[in-house]
Amino acid sequence: MIKVKVKLKDKPAFTVPLPYLLLRTGGWIVSSRPFWKLINSKVVKEHLDENEKSWIPRSIDRREIKELLKTIRQYKGLKIVEVKDKDGTEVVVKL
Repeated sequence: MIKVKVKLKDKPAFTVPLPYLLLRTGGWIVSSRPFWKLINSKVVKEHLDENEKSWIPRSIDRREIKELLKTIRQYKGLKIVEVKDKDGTEVVVKL
């Protein structure tokens, strides 16, 4: 499970847990062609000129995403991101 902890200066800290099941489902959705067709039809075409082509990334392999998440589990407790801002805001992303 990936944990995102946000600590604001004047407010209590809160943690957002991201279970691997949710990440795997998100990876499955992002790797699907219908998802990218929807992105191209709704978002990209609004911001592109008529002469430009829409953009679809090369295939994102679902097996690679599954293998990536399997590998990430081996590094439980590793801090991926630790940011402290001048105003006292802290964000920590931890496996």
